[in-house]
Amino acid sequence: MFTGIIEGKGKVIQIHPIDSGIEFQIITEWENPDLKIGDSVAINGACMTATKLENGGNLFSFYTSFKSLELTNLSRLTEGDEVNLERAMAVGQRYGGHIVQGHVDGMGQVLSRKEIEENKVEEFWIVAPEELRKYFVKKGSVTVDGVSLTVVDVREGAFQLILIPETIQKTNAKHWAKDKLVNLEVDVLAKYIENFLELRFSK
Repeated sequence: MFTGIIEGKGKVIQIHPIDSGIEFQIITEWENPDLKIGDSVAINGACMTATKLENGGNLFSFYTSFKSLELTNLSRLTEGDEVNLERAMAVGQRYGGHIVQGHVDGMGQVLSRKEIEENKVEEFWIVAPEELRKYFVKKGSVTVDGVSLTVVDVREGAFQLILIPETIQKTNAKHWAKDKLVNLEVDVLAKYIENFLELRFSK
């Protein structure tokens, strides 16, 4: 379980294809480096398992299967790319975002990006895959590359985000240029409600 509050960014320093997928190596600087082998880490919002560690977890590896590569933008990572990182929630941790599972539902594409105020606030429009569009509502929650965000508006298959400078600087959002593919996880509560209604009215 995650919150969508990004702890920091990591840099991809090694990509190693293997028979069943790809092994990535990431370098970062955790505020409290306590990562252990087997721990869950959200990489751009995709829940992965730490498989190798050095320096208290500031250098770690994870494996991604071909299925995960198909569903996420991890397949497009190259050495030197920045990724958003969040370790799984700890017991008693303050809950600052929304319920994030780390199960990416699909990829969206950045349609536009522009600065809308002098204080560097930026507007993004992102096109969602057709099968996910029903889950987007104004003031609803969405996870984009692991970042918990609020949907400002919805229009013609795309949704609007407004990001403050702090969010842009602390995440890889500074790289969200036009046509960039980003990982999306829709609000799990919306999926539960949809399932409940389908079961109820199918009787």
